[in-house]
This record gives sequence, C-alpha cells and structure tokens, in this order.
Amino acid sequence: MLIEYKNHKIFAFSDTHGLNDRLEIPKDADILICAGDCLKEDNMVYPHDDFLRFLNWYSHLDAKIKIYVPGNHEIYFEMHPEEAMQMIPSSIVLLEDSGIEFDGISFFGAACRPWMFKGTENKVPKGVDFLITHGPAEGHLDNKAGCQVLKKMIEESKPMYHIFGHIHEEGGKIESTETTIYYNVSMYNQLRYHYPPMKDNKELTHGIIEGIEEDIINMYLVDDSEYEGGKCLLPLRKKLINENVLIHQEDYIDTIKEFNDCLTDALREMCDRANRIYADVSKNKEYGNEIKLKASLYFGKHYPEAHPVQSDDRQDLWDALLYYQCHDAYSSGITTYNLPRGACGYPFELFTGMNGSSSNKIEGFDLELTKDMKLTDQFHYLYNHTEFALTDFIYVRDFYSEININITKGAEDDDE
Repeated sequence: MLIEYKNHKIFAFSDTHGLNDRLEIPKDADILICAGDCLKEDNMVYPHDDFLRFLNWYSHLDAKIKIYVPGNHEIYFEMHPEEAMQMIPSSIVLLEDSGIEFDGISFFGAACRPWMFKGTENKVPKGVDFLITHGPAEGHLDNKAGCQVLKKMIEESKPMYHIFGHIHEEGGKIESTETTIYYNVSMYNQLRYHYPPMKDNKELTHGIIEGIEEDIINMYLVDDSEYEGGKCLLPLRKKLINENVLIHQEDYIDTIKEFNDCLTDALREMCDRANRIYADVSKNKEYGNEIKLKASLYFGKHYPEAHPVQSDDRQDLWDALLYYQCHDAYSSGITTYNLPRGACGYPFELFTGMNGSSSNKIEGFDLELTKDMKLTDQFHYLYNHTEFALTDFIYVRDFYSEININITKGAEDDDE
C-alpha cells in the first residue's frame, strides 16, 4: 500500500509468504516497509534458504531505505534472535523493538508477533510517525484476533500511522481514529491469485493453477462449510485453464470431437431408455392419468483415465469439482430430458441442438478449426454455463444417468 508523507512515497507490505516476485512495487516508491511473514505459509520451521531468498530480493530493491519487521513465520527470531539478526544485510534496516529516523520521519518496529508476543523491551515513543508491527491491535482490522497489549500501547503513544498485517482477509484496508491511521498491508490474498497472462509466463501460471487446485481440494476434504470459499476459486481456475487451451486449441480439437461423440452416445442411450420406461409405465392404467419422467445425465464418479494429468490427488480434485458444481449449474447433471413432450414427440436432434447450422461455434475458438464439428447443446452448456474447465470434461468417457418418475393418481377419462 502506498502512503505519501513528507515528500516521500512509502510502500508498505506484509505477508508475501514466498510470493515476493509477484509483488508490484511502484517505481517512484523511495521508502519500503516490510511488516513480516515473507516466508512460505506452510514453513514454520526455520527455512534458511527461503529466508535468504527473501533477503536477497528485498536488499536489491531500489529504495532509499528498506525497513523490515519480522512476522510470526520468521520464527527464527524467537528461537535464535542473535543469529537471525546477523543474517540481515546492511542494506536492510531491522526494527526489533527499536526505531530509526530518516529525513524527518520516525519509524518504530515493535515485536508484536501473534502467538509469540511477550511484551516489548522498549515502550513505543510518543508521537512516532510510523509504528510497525506484524500483528494488529485489538479492534482495528484484526478479525477479532488483535492484541490487547498493543492496543493499549497505541492509545498511549498515539502514532500517526500503524502499519501491520497478519490478518489476510483485511489486507488492503484502512481505518482511522482521531489519533492514528491503521493500515493492514497484508498482500497474501492479492498475490496468491495474481497471475500474468499464460502466454507471458506459462510455468508460473501452471504453478498458480496447482495452488488453486490444492486449496479447492483442502476446502472440500477438511471442512464442508468452506463451500463458498471453494466455489469462488472455480471461475479463476477455469479462466486460467481455458486461456491455455485457446492458445493451443489446435492440439485439443481431436479430443473435443471424441468427447462430443461419447457425450452424444450417452445422451442417445439415456433418451432411448427414458422413452422405453415412460412407454411401459404409461401402459399401466392403474397409475392414473398424469405421469412425469425426468432423466438426468451425469459425469462418471471416477477421475477420467484418459486425462493426461494423473497424480494421487486427481480423484480428490474430481470429487471436489463435482461437489461444488452440484450446488449450482450441475445440480441436475449435464442435462435433463423430460417426458411427456407433447403429441409431436421430441426428436433427439432437437434435444441436442444438432439440427442447427451454428452448432460448430465455440466462443474463443477458430471457426475454421471447428467448422466440421456438430457439437451438442450440452457441450455448449458445460463450456459456457458451468465452472468446469474445458480440460476437466473433454477427457471424460464415462457417464451415468438417473431416471425419476412422478405419478399422480386420478380419475381415468370416461372413454378409457
């Protein structure tokens, strides 16, 4: 977050968690503040190489002064503080219960690291321009997890700005009181799903897709209450994957054709079965005069064997995708086929949309490549109206159908 103060542009951030190379620092920022948690989120044991990578990155940034206050993921500052401090290069100013003044601006870093806070060795100077901690004070952009001791310190010292992070959900937000402006500068949620165009950095984007998929799987396996969290990741994942497909679409045409053929066969089998069952049930006069049948087609429950990506977690991902989709567009499957359809019947070509002249068109695809295709309406539905990525379903070869019959008993017509 950029703060303009006393003819300086101060860029403050925290919680990059190993994603430092994605951070976009304004070119005209001349003072940098890192409020901790620069190491990977899942690494709470002292990660020597990870920390050195951060220090090397941070020390080489172009700024007049670079300030660093450790976070709770920099646990080495609690375990071996002297050794940790010796690792800091001279181009980085470490503030650990200490302060510095630069060009008339005062900075003080207090060691408030959640779960590790044990009181600062020095009181925060009164009227300091920037108080920097990793954790928040109670009641200020803290998601009910702020520090009471820090809150009291701020009320007594009245800094002009309080710079902190730790609470990812409140990152990027500002809150003001009569004496202090609070900046939660956590960048994790922004960096986590920030990505360059696939064509510019394919390897990095693939890594981001893997991270998103890992989150989807974890939300699905660990806590069903995270449904909305997992669901909100699906559109981003779909966008990233489909962009890659569109760049290399000529490589997928044959697979799309094969899937469409398999889908058509499954649809035809479902419709034939539904028509037979409906005809048999309708013959029984005891059922009355109102019979309704609904057939639904679903993807098979096993991760596609034809998919080129095969690993131990793929079945979990497939289960999660089906689970999240079922709460929205996929709740009734790929499609539904309802009977009765009127006296004229319902031709299969009309049901699948393959009687039209534009069934070959796929948004974003080269029309010349797809000109010979007769894609079903159900294919278009999956592509446009669900959150399945294209490569989620074009490798599916296994389908199953469910048929439900509702019978309303009533008086028979006089002529029957």
